[in-house]
Amino acid sequence: MPTDSTPVVLLFEDDKSIAIDFAKRVKPKFGKTCHLEVFPLDEPPANSYKPYEDRVEDWVRACGFYDRIVLVVTDRDLSANSNHWSGLSQTAVSGAAKKLGLPVAGYRRAKTNAVDEFKRIPGDGLIDLSPDVVKRASQVTALANGFLDLQKRMADWHQSHDGAGQPKSGTRRRSPGALLAGILQQPTTAGHFDTFACGDQVTIGEILSFGQNSKARMSKQIERRLIVALGVWLTDLVMKYPGVLVNQVAAASYLDIHPDDFAKPQVQKLFKGARYTNLPFEDDAAPLWWRHLLEETVSETQCASGLELCEKKGLKKVRFCPCDEDPTLHAGYYCMATYTPLSAEQSSPRVRWFPPGADLARLKARIYRKLAPWIG
Repeated sequence: MPTDSTPVVLLFEDDKSIAIDFAKRVKPKFGKTCHLEVFPLDEPPANSYKPYEDRVEDWVRACGFYDRIVLVVTDRDLSANSNHWSGLSQTAVSGAAKKLGLPVAGYRRAKTNAVDEFKRIPGDGLIDLSPDVVKRASQVTALANGFLDLQKRMADWHQSHDGAGQPKSGTRRRSPGALLAGILQQPTTAGHFDTFACGDQVTIGEILSFGQNSKARMSKQIERRLIVALGVWLTDLVMKYPGVLVNQVAAASYLDIHPDDFAKPQVQKLFKGARYTNLPFEDDAAPLWWRHLLEETVSETQCASGLELCEKKGLKKVRFCPCDEDPTLHAGYYCMATYTPLSAEQSSPRVRWFPPGADLARLKARIYRKLAPWIG
């Protein structure tokens, strides 16, 4: 059991062996920062006459550590749970978590194919986790630490604002993007962040309601919901779809540097100042870069691309980034289905529900044709 002050990650998993394996992998990563608690599916609920969503909510409120839960993690398929909770689903867990003001991250045990991946439109408030248990342990650690960090930054943000929620300096924060950009200390990205708002109306609604109701800002529950909304928006949209932030392959493609060469220490050193670091949800196993800082790094040296910058710095053996579909073409974009560099010539129109700000996210044309019946 957690101590009286340790933050808690609550796991819903109906296979004990999987829960035990995950606990072994994640606990060393948590250290003393968090504690993993497994929901007791082998114990009968005290309120079996209620819907499952209400049963879960009642249990969490009475568990003794509700105020310290920072993240709920759930298997998407809970069909093998015990007779006491037979019928419990990820939907019920997510519904209870929403009422409780808790973020939810879900995973499938089996590796998803491209069709399954793109059937799930972002914006349902559920953060996607990897089916690979090693990656998932790293992701859960980054998420738990990220929500704790975001909570602290939100408290610091309040310290710099007056009772009406406006900056004491007099500079008005007028949008969700400006709020998130301010918290992450990258104010110039506010406009670009706002272009991601089209991708998750539920989350954005939470953020806007906070900004429009000054009395609500005094409520701890409303503030908790705001932190969840900001965290889900950042992790499930902004970090996932390359635009404001780019992952390692997307960064290499954008800079026109071969991914294998971009991973080399001497090349990484050139772009160190653009890394997304010491910020919420940073994951060393899945590094990110600020796109605008990559652009600044290149432009400051009067170069046209990252490849040219490498050559200018004496790194002569760095190769250009080839399109995964046609290696004779330079890439520049990122395929969301294959996670590979992609050229403009070999890419399709963006999926209609890709956030407008994710202008580097594409699909290979042949994959787009295959998935068109599902993704529109």
